[in-house]
Amino acid sequence: MKFFKKTSSIIDLLSEFLFLTGGIIIVGVMLLITVATISRYFFGQAIAWATEVAGYSLLLVTFFGGPLLAIKNNHINVDIIPNILGDRGERIMIILSGLASSLVSGLIGYFALNATIEAYISQQMIVSFMRTPKYLLLGVIAGGFILMGLGFLKVAIRNITLLRNKE
Repeated sequence: MKFFKKTSSIIDLLSEFLFLTGGIIIVGVMLLITVATISRYFFGQAIAWATEVAGYSLLLVTFFGGPLLAIKNNHINVDIIPNILGDRGERIMIILSGLASSLVSGLIGYFALNATIEAYISQQMIVSFMRTPKYLLLGVIAGGFILMGLGFLKVAIRNITLLRNKE
């Protein structure tokens, strides 16, 4: 149990840091797009890489925010059935969905990690203005899914504990 608490707090800190970083990225992209728009329309100079950075930023924000949403169970939920089942039924549904979500996120993270390693070994690049190494983007996806999987698992374990304590 001590290992779980320590690991859990590390995952929490990392997820909160990534969430905060995602917020900073959003502000940065807002400023970048504003500057790019002003530059294009008032000075006739387009910032060629601004759109590409904005697109990559959407990827970062999505996978930086996902783990904290999983941990806090703030992702999109359909709560019609759990509400009908009562408190115990709701906990069981949260446990089952947490375990299933953890498994699926973990599998996607695993395959994304394999794709990241393959892209790194073969030095694949994204054919675009910035020539971004593909492994950087795939690594964000892999890390995000792995952390989300751990977050969903944490939610399931927390609800198992709550269910046991009530019995």
